[in-house]
Amino acid sequence: MADVNELLQRHTAFWNHERQGEPLMRLRPMHYRTPFDNLDVTPDMLDVDALTPEVGSRDWRKCLVQGDLFHGEHPFSRIPWMEALVGCGIHSGTDEAMWPRPALGPEFEGMDNIVPADDNPWLRKLLALTQALVDANDGSYLVTHTLMRGPSDLLSALLGDERMGLALYDAPDTVRDILSRAREAFVKVARAQYALIPAFHDGWSCWAYGLWAPGSIIRFQSDSSSQLSPRSYREHILPHDRAIMQAFDHSIIDLHSGGTLHIHKVLMETPELNAISVTMDPYANAPRLEDLLPTFAEILEAKSLLVTGELTMAEVERLRQALPTPSLAINGHLTDKLLYERPI
Repeated sequence: MADVNELLQRHTAFWNHERQGEPLMRLRPMHYRTPFDNLDVTPDMLDVDALTPEVGSRDWRKCLVQGDLFHGEHPFSRIPWMEALVGCGIHSGTDEAMWPRPALGPEFEGMDNIVPADDNPWLRKLLALTQALVDANDGSYLVTHTLMRGPSDLLSALLGDERMGLALYDAPDTVRDILSRAREAFVKVARAQYALIPAFHDGWSCWAYGLWAPGSIIRFQSDSSSQLSPRSYREHILPHDRAIMQAFDHSIIDLHSGGTLHIHKVLMETPELNAISVTMDPYANAPRLEDLLPTFAEILEAKSLLVTGELTMAEVERLRQALPTPSLAINGHLTDKLLYERPI
């Protein structure tokens, strides 16, 4: 276990925002999933026995350590779990997308259902999938919490984007109540998963990133803050995001290079937050890596940084040359064709 112990020390250095050493890195081939059909999704459609045997089925995934990061397995994250758990109907399109239907009535009816009961069918299914991953683990992966979107995303899901924007100004007290309930739901669901997930060397790993932390760790996002100015985010959303950060030993929040990166300075000033991740958006009008390097360097002055998403090998090398610090992690999906069959 000497190599694993050394790796755990490097991961601890990431969370401590240490400045000397090599970045953590994992590069994986692109993976394409089979989409659902065009239908409404309910928890009874998710077959635990059918989903769990796929864990570790590809040879390159049957390895606990992948590059400098850890192989994690999480409950089926195609489902927008938090949106479903707070009461939204879930619809699957004809591609990879699933989206929620607004759940609150014109007078905000339905708020009492935002924090899920212990017997909520979606919660029971999520925990059944989590337990199945724990039971099936052969030592080749760490079980993690699933994809969990944060309070701003739940507000948008419950109201719809347009109504959310209006409600922030027309009904700020009600919005504050919704956000408080949303963060309570978030923490409850995360803790329910952690009650089932065994520790690994007195720590845990978070969804998708392969990062281990000495203690509890949460990864979440605030995609709907793309509609807000940094000032509005600080006023309306940050208090609830901070409550989530405070509920766990370590926290990392995801920003999109083409959507929410504008709130990075607010997050840099947030003491409870350990790290920021940036997902590289692939669409044509999203900023390119070279344009983002000054922002990445700025973030690294205050927080650790993980860069994730679709990257070429040349972009990975540019990141390593421009930002050579253990406060940087790279979790890349290589777009170079046929370069690698295994993660490196």
